[in-house]
Amino acid sequence: MSSKIFYRFVKMTIILSVAMSSFALCQIPNAGFENWTNGAPDNWTVNSTSQFQTIMQSTDAHSGSYSVEGTVVSFSGFSFAPVLTTAFPFTQRPTALSGYYKFNSVGSDTLLIVFASYKNDSGIGGGAFITAVSAGSYTQFNIPITYISGDTPDSVGISIMVKPVISAHSGTTFNIDDLAFTSGPTAVEDQPNQTPKKFELEQNYPNPFNPSTIIRYDIPKSTFVSLKIYNILGKEITSLVNEEKKPGEYSITFNAANLPSGIYFYMLNAGSFSETKKFVLLK
Repeated sequence: MSSKIFYRFVKMTIILSVAMSSFALCQIPNAGFENWTNGAPDNWTVNSTSQFQTIMQSTDAHSGSYSVEGTVVSFSGFSFAPVLTTAFPFTQRPTALSGYYKFNSVGSDTLLIVFASYKNDSGIGGGAFITAVSAGSYTQFNIPITYISGDTPDSVGISIMVKPVISAHSGTTFNIDDLAFTSGPTAVEDQPNQTPKKFELEQNYPNPFNPSTIIRYDIPKSTFVSLKIYNILGKEITSLVNEEKKPGEYSITFNAANLPSGIYFYMLNAGSFSETKKFVLLK
């Protein structure tokens, strides 16, 4: 995974708020995974399908009645790892995301939990927790959140998955419960020059996805940018970006809820730069 998922952690230098005792922020939807509808936790998107069920409701909870359980499953000769995501409006700057997990790792599969904070679809902060070490009882994780600007976010996203998503090992499982934000002194990365050095189109995340995924790209100079989605026959499905962009790092969410499962492509054109990448929608 690109290091940009973690928003290029650099040394922390600027303290923006007065030190205060940490306290819980309760705005994560269905943070304890108590509410479920049609086999999926409310307010979360999963990559389970009618053919393979990677995400399940579990009574093995840290607190309350339920947790979310993810398991690697096999289908048609392939193995698929669980992917669980949520995105929601949020206008605070938490300093950490915490929660509790159990994890059984087979073949060095890893548990990955990623937090991202956005302003006008551009990433302004984030952090991640990753481990390949099994934990047979509930263990707390804590993700410090690093910000690359002083902006207040308008939305955030959380992703939980086993890596690799394809070709993970059967028997790898996790349970997650009791997610929470905490707040305290907020730090900003000391990055005098945030301008990317080159044009770049990153692999979407997660991939495969259902039904939403995030596409990130870098623009080193002001130019007209086009980002379009195509099906396997080369037919244009939609245009995600079609405007002049200033230099910066950008991300945009593509929702394919109305599309059938299959292989699709996304193409970035920016000045003389052009690149295409493949992604897979699995429902």
